[in-house]
Amino acid sequence: MVSKKKSAVTHTAITADVAVIGAGASGCMAAVSAAMAGADVLLIEANDKICRKIYATGNGRCNLMNLFMSKECYHTGGGEDLSPFFARFSVQDHMAFWESRGIRLHDRQGYVYPRTDQASTIAEAFEKILRGLSVKIVTGERVNAIDCRVPGMEGFAAQDRHTLFKIETAAGNRYTARKVILAGGGMAGPQYGCGGDMYGFAVQSGHTVRKPLPALVQLFSDDKALKAASGVRCGAKVTLYCGKEALCADSGEVQMTEKGISGIPVFQISAAAAKALEAGEQVLAEIDFLPELPEEEWEREVERRLQEDRNCMLSVFFLGLVNRKILDLVLRKRGLQAEKKATGLNDADLAGILADLRALRIKITGTGNFAQAQVTSGGVPLSETDEELQSRRTPGLYMAGEMLDVDGLCGGYNLQWAMTSGWIAGKGAAK
Repeated sequence: MVSKKKSAVTHTAITADVAVIGAGASGCMAAVSAAMAGADVLLIEANDKICRKIYATGNGRCNLMNLFMSKECYHTGGGEDLSPFFARFSVQDHMAFWESRGIRLHDRQGYVYPRTDQASTIAEAFEKILRGLSVKIVTGERVNAIDCRVPGMEGFAAQDRHTLFKIETAAGNRYTARKVILAGGGMAGPQYGCGGDMYGFAVQSGHTVRKPLPALVQLFSDDKALKAASGVRCGAKVTLYCGKEALCADSGEVQMTEKGISGIPVFQISAAAAKALEAGEQVLAEIDFLPELPEEEWEREVERRLQEDRNCMLSVFFLGLVNRKILDLVLRKRGLQAEKKATGLNDADLAGILADLRALRIKITGTGNFAQAQVTSGGVPLSETDEELQSRRTPGLYMAGEMLDVDGLCGGYNLQWAMTSGWIAGKGAAK
């Protein structure tokens, strides 16, 4: 726990100028940045090796960044503008960082990966860079206490004119540093050692924490009709509604499951769904299974279909529009079977089914858990840190990555924020 104890202390040997807690993407970049700025750096990691979560990113290929950047690509609880941060360590700076060290990159429609398409390349490169900068790396030690002592406290030694942080690990080891960077990640990926430990340290140092929620994750529904389309992957647009208000939308390949919906478009809207559900709101996902069709063309198609011979099964009447299982889903929600004759339905019934293909609404009842989520939504508000990501409550304490209330879209945005925030925090702590 971070605490400010009013007890006598004596001058303590400094283990490092800067101690970085957590050796994920943001922590490793913070350690590199601080060391490059001339600081003596200690990097402490609870796992038995650094960058454990990086190995799993981008399905093992490590989508490092995205060439398309806009304010819509990120969410913060306070609506902060992140552009000043990205101006200090941009996508171009990030690319140059790796390529200047021999790590070639390539992009697929703006999604940037290491040329090897192996996440291990980035993890191993970080270790090589850190050792080259003489960063002291301690693995297999989880930090369980941070004692913060500031000038002016009773018994504070005259030689120690700056804040001192005394760090204790579960292994019983103790370290001391002038500055500390909390970069232990959020709660997404407990299987990689991410348990939200750092939030407790932030609270003890006077910060608030917006409730962490899973983001970039699947959405669940108790709609039994979904079973009819389970396993189908199809192009669609998904719009999230909270009551009558459309919160957000995204298009791409959607995966239908027996218990809900998944796929990148669903991941992109999942943080908003989690927040609305947490607030007790009713959440609906509206799915357009034919998003590529302009409205005028669709109106002509509806008119043409309604004029067709109806002496056939519904599966034939609607043939060619969507995957048969998607049609089964739409019909089942109306209590119909694809084998039913179209002659038994009037124009309004058939037009209603066609309308459902463009705007099928499914009640969302939950999201995947943190083990299934790619990132955490929530954390320490950016307003509680300065432009260098130093705490406004405890001088000398910095934060980076998922510690902060920033989450990005799927597609390299969260790794970019991890690297950008790590770089800034590291340089600030090294001053």
